[in-house]
Amino acid sequence: MTLLKERPHSTTGANKFAESEHMTTSLRVIYITSEIPYPLTSGFLRHYHFMRALGAKHKLTYLSLTKKPEFSEEARAALSPFVESIAVFGTPKPTEPWLIRKVRHLPLVGKKFQGALRIRWAALELKRAVRTLVHERRHDLIMFSGKNTFPAIANLEGVPIVADCCDATSGRVAGELARAKLLRKLWLFMRYIEVRRIEKGLVAKTPHLAFASRRDRKAMLGGKEVGEILPQAVDAGYWQRKTPERKSNVLLFTGVMNYPPNHDAAMFLLEEILPLVRKTLPSIELVIAGRDPLPALKKAAQGNAKITLTGFVDDLRPYLEQAALYVAPIRFASGVQNKILEALAMQLPVITTPVVAEGLRLNDEVELPLRVAESAQQFAERIIALLQNNSERTRLARAARPFVENNFVWASNIAKLEKLWYTAAGVSEQ
Repeated sequence: MTLLKERPHSTTGANKFAESEHMTTSLRVIYITSEIPYPLTSGFLRHYHFMRALGAKHKLTYLSLTKKPEFSEEARAALSPFVESIAVFGTPKPTEPWLIRKVRHLPLVGKKFQGALRIRWAALELKRAVRTLVHERRHDLIMFSGKNTFPAIANLEGVPIVADCCDATSGRVAGELARAKLLRKLWLFMRYIEVRRIEKGLVAKTPHLAFASRRDRKAMLGGKEVGEILPQAVDAGYWQRKTPERKSNVLLFTGVMNYPPNHDAAMFLLEEILPLVRKTLPSIELVIAGRDPLPALKKAAQGNAKITLTGFVDDLRPYLEQAALYVAPIRFASGVQNKILEALAMQLPVITTPVVAEGLRLNDEVELPLRVAESAQQFAERIIALLQNNSERTRLARAARPFVENNFVWASNIAKLEKLWYTAAGVSEQ
């Protein structure tokens, strides 16, 4: 086992975590993700925080797939201070196979098919890169995440692996499958079979596992309570209310709106829930804040002055400060939704679905500071009840931020993950 001396780093931000710890053994780690964890509005931001903190002490070689058209200089500059080297696979390039370049011209499905072929080809390149690194130099462990990245470790032997399973993607795909139209159902069914196979392979590959929630662990392991729960977290210092003033008649939902769970939730909210609320509260307004709303959502909101689609915004905090309620009718989900944590940190009363609420339940003793609904009628009833009950809205708002601060912070996750690294590498804590 190669044990390396600690190297000097900047101690700003999360890097202060490493200075405060007593474990001084530095590990050489190959860190693999399925997407670049930058900017911090992405769903992959957990790995930015993990690398930022643990890169202060350990020597990280970072490899990632990407579906983005390029690896931006901004992202490279953000990640470079925490790692020794970076290699990204999946951006378009002249050396990729001819079929990948040409298939985009197929009618209707060309671009989607091209993207699928490109990421599969990139996964093979990633696999070769990992084997080259392992062959050329001994590494103490591989930190692995993702589903598309699984070929990189599927048949790899001789290096301990820590797998951040994060969320049970199969559960989200199954939820969407139940509501999708026929053509998409066929694609989703094939995707479900593939993802479930990968999840089973991942669990069989290593005992050193991490999950975003108890629900995701149960979905992947059944009744086994092994591995670490490392939930999503938020920067409570950033997501902080500056003013107590709110508009009494504004409902808010946020997210990347071309992401299927968010699009489905926004359409459900706009077309089915909102009309029921307006029967009692006709002046209610709805703000849907987030980039890339799809044409169907734009059409549904068109011509209604009391419905606002913002598109991309630099800062969501003003919208969270102004709203009376945060309504997230997300009907298929996995992991922990950052948007819910952000709303709670901003002391905004939340109404969401059971599947989302279950992802926030770290234990059975703590009461969730939110309201749960499932049908359109239930959502409408809870929205009306809270808007007409100022004291209950205030109670939920006051309970929300402490709930986040006590359960969803990066420092505790990072400490658990580092301990998992040492266990996998066979190194005693010092």
